[in-house]
Amino acid sequence: MLKIKNVLVSQPAPADYEKSPYKQLASKFGLKIVFRKFIKVEGITATEFRKNKINLLDYTAIIFTSRNAVDHFFRMAKEMRVVIPITMKYFCSSETTAFYLQNYIQYRKRKIFYGKQTLGDLIQLIGRHKDENYLLPCSEESGSELPNALDKVRVKYTKAPLFRTVPEKIASEIDINDYDLLAFFSPIGIRSLKTNYPKFKQGKVLIAAYGETVCNAVEEAGFHVNIAAPTETASSMNQAIEQFLADYYKAGGDLEKMPAKYKYVPKAKASEASEKEPASRSRAKAADNLEAVIERVARSTSKTAAGGAEKRQKVSLHGKTIEVKVAANRAAALAVMEKKKKK
Repeated sequence: MLKIKNVLVSQPAPADYEKSPYKQLASKFGLKIVFRKFIKVEGITATEFRKNKINLLDYTAIIFTSRNAVDHFFRMAKEMRVVIPITMKYFCSSETTAFYLQNYIQYRKRKIFYGKQTLGDLIQLIGRHKDENYLLPCSEESGSELPNALDKVRVKYTKAPLFRTVPEKIASEIDINDYDLLAFFSPIGIRSLKTNYPKFKQGKVLIAAYGETVCNAVEEAGFHVNIAAPTETASSMNQAIEQFLADYYKAGGDLEKMPAKYKYVPKAKASEASEKEPASRSRAKAADNLEAVIERVARSTSKTAAGGAEKRQKVSLHGKTIEVKVAANRAAALAVMEKKKKK
């Protein structure tokens, strides 16, 4: 039986490792856990951004899905000497991201809305404010489901690539063959593994992947997912690893005897999978919930449109509302810039 001793987590170490769940995990199973980012984020330049012909003052609301998006949005505004007006609205995917805005704006004086970690929550929030013209700061290689969801609820938005995620050079400091389990959280992390270690063979090394896109990236790279997280009973990577190791040792280290919940079944094969696979059902249920939210939001916006003429009139009025708000935003921002010039 292969004893799992060394674990490599492709993320930064927790701020207080001694109090983190990973410390408890290490103590429980006698693990040595090493944290090392496999990727790094680079901001695109103002020159590159201008090629997209996006004027930050043309928008009345911003959608933030990460701290990186927040950082690079305000960095770009500063580089382009654009003052973001106090009337701007902010829609965040989580409370944590919303509070992070305090690094750049006076939180109490702004209109900030946030969901409860799920895409469905965010879509419901945005659906209640459909008169806004949204800007979506994102990475160049964004594979998020959010744009598709926004298209379905018919809100006006523009994607604004502000940063890119690239592989980090780690081969000189990390010997990948020293580890029994590798944990990944992004598709680019898998690309970094291939870039840094082109001769790497998985062999008996276990791979844990968080999220369907990461699982797909693992399989497409020619490797195998041993721990597909999250599961019905584990919402985080450390929980999934803890439960996996407990079951792994109960099964005598025989991967064939492991519960189905840890296995990853690609969508193409999902219809052939057994109904006894709760992880697959959980992912399908989440997708169904999102579709239900999208349908509900879209339906609520069409109730008042009785006929074609009335719908066209509503679209026209909607456009005028956005134009008025954009004009107000521009005027407010220009006024602030004028005051600064006079000083």
